[in-house]
Amino acid sequence: MPRPAFTLPDVTCPFPSTFADRPHPQSEEVEREVLELLRDSGMPDTLRGTLAGIRLGEFTGRLHPAASRPGLRLIMLNNALSCLHEDWIAEQDEGGRLRSAAAMTAAYRRALAVFDGSRPGPHDLPLARATGLVAQALHDLGRPQHTRRYRTTLREYWHAHLWEVDLQRQHAIPSLAEYRQLRPHVLGIRALSELLPLAGGTPVPAHLLDHPVVQALARLIVNHHVLVNDLFSLAKELHGERPVNIVLVLCAEQGLTLQEGVDATARAIEGELAAYLRLRAALPRLGLQHPALLRHLTDLERLAADAIAWHAAAPRYRVPPAAPCVAPSGGAER
Repeated sequence: MPRPAFTLPDVTCPFPSTFADRPHPQSEEVEREVLELLRDSGMPDTLRGTLAGIRLGEFTGRLHPAASRPGLRLIMLNNALSCLHEDWIAEQDEGGRLRSAAAMTAAYRRALAVFDGSRPGPHDLPLARATGLVAQALHDLGRPQHTRRYRTTLREYWHAHLWEVDLQRQHAIPSLAEYRQLRPHVLGIRALSELLPLAGGTPVPAHLLDHPVVQALARLIVNHHVLVNDLFSLAKELHGERPVNIVLVLCAEQGLTLQEGVDATARAIEGELAAYLRLRAALPRLGLQHPALLRHLTDLERLAADAIAWHAAAPRYRVPPAAPCVAPSGGAER
């Protein structure tokens, strides 16, 4: 059955974007290195196609043009891990059923054990082996504080998917309050944010990252990413069987049309950024002007601006072509 059409509004951002500029000079070399690592670790053949859908080398280089070579490699491995995980949880059995919560939980437990140093074996899932590659890259950078923080966000990222997959199994739409609480964990931007100080060579002291004002700023940026992602992925998700998206949540809870839900999401993006700017302006008055922290926030801001260009350019978010019509006697393909 055809889905109603909608028009995406212009999504603007007050921060400068460098996505269209020259990418990282080593992005092609690092991509080849990462793809070789993944292949040698027994990753499924389908992963290469998924990584092509986000243009792993080129686009990661554009998003992180100032990263060190080890930092760029780390981020590419993290992005590959996220793609691998998303493909894995989307797999269905012969009856069209998604993975059980017990199977997902067991896989996450084993992957975290590998992250913590357990040696992956031949019977481990690709998820565990890919997690080991990320852990090794983090270990090589020698920043245990940031490694611990990344592990925490990775665990939360995975476990939040138990909620999302349960919604998909039930064909359910959550409340807006529930969605706003849990969806930020599902996107994976929190784990990526923990890698930025490592990739750029500016580790931020833990007491500053844990400051409630800094945490609030980080949450606002994450909310921006969630809303942007939901807008740009909506057309593609509507072609699937189990979409989970803020636009559909708003439509269900507030009785909106699809276009009204899209427009409300765009306004919410503006609201998150306006709140961020107000709180950011208070940092000098609060004594939060540490150079590493300010650079980290600038990195987060640029990534938020780049995310808009990234979503618009990534093949992953292009709408699949419409199914061809057949003769009336045969009906129309879904």
